[in-house]
Amino acid sequence: MNRAKIIVVKTVTSVTLSTVSTLCIINEYYFIATISVITVIILIYSISLDYRKSIRLMEQMIANIRCGDLNISFPSNLKKSGKNLSKSMNEALEIFRSRLYESIVSKAETEAWQKLIRVMTHEIMNSVAPIISLSETISEQADEDLNEERYRETMAAMQSIHRRSKWLLDFVENYRQLTRIPTPIMRYFSVNDLFKDIKNLFVKETVPVSFYIRPDDIRLYADRSLIEQVLINLLKNALDACRNTDAPLISVYAFFEKGKSVITVTDNGRGIVPDALDRIFVPFFTTKQGGSGIGLSLCRQIINRHNGTISVVSEPYVKTVFTIKFN
Repeated sequence: MNRAKIIVVKTVTSVTLSTVSTLCIINEYYFIATISVITVIILIYSISLDYRKSIRLMEQMIANIRCGDLNISFPSNLKKSGKNLSKSMNEALEIFRSRLYESIVSKAETEAWQKLIRVMTHEIMNSVAPIISLSETISEQADEDLNEERYRETMAAMQSIHRRSKWLLDFVENYRQLTRIPTPIMRYFSVNDLFKDIKNLFVKETVPVSFYIRPDDIRLYADRSLIEQVLINLLKNALDACRNTDAPLISVYAFFEKGKSVITVTDNGRGIVPDALDRIFVPFFTTKQGGSGIGLSLCRQIINRHNGTISVVSEPYVKTVFTIKFN
């Protein structure tokens, strides 16, 4: 019986006993009336305590929420009535956290696309302008007899055109990768087989990569090729992060958590600085010199298309963990 029902029962009992005690006094049954009055007082005091406990519990929960710690969870080691209330509050917090995360992600994606447009405009103009200028210079020299110096200038201009044109093509190709992720072809497949194939791709790496599965027969309902692409991207990042690490170690785990399949990729490399964690999945954001900034964004888009989630926690040179959860 929950707290509300208990309070109702106590209240009804108190009213009943009050009526009984009144009738006993009228009929001069003073002993029974005294017992009834004492019982009523005890019940009223008990009801007061129940209300106070509920109010204190609610005040504690509200105070915790006001602190802004969205990772809090309310205690479950309470009596049944308090346990039910705590469970309801935890479920409400989980929904709130989920909606807040979706809101933050949506805002981040909008900002990312706005940044993408600015970056594309800037980079394309920076590449096209010198190409046009150099092309005009070469055209002007086309009708002239080229001496050795003019020839060197022309060749240098052609090489610049080639270099900037190639960079521009590479940039556009990276953009196309973000916008042309195929629709997942969902099938059941063995995670054990998937890990074996991926392991074969990294056998020549100097940094050891370990794979663990519990239980051994985990199967995923997903697009095998796309999930393999995600794991390869995460492992390449982990290998790059561990290049200058003493005793480097990379581990890939597959397991069940609350009935859902989970895959984690862990390394002890240089990690991700706190300021970058919130933006690590944003398109074209990168912390690596020469990086394109699309690898992790691709990973998240692929996992999103599987109705899953990908997240990261990092403590530089201690542990960085990417976690993929499948619904």
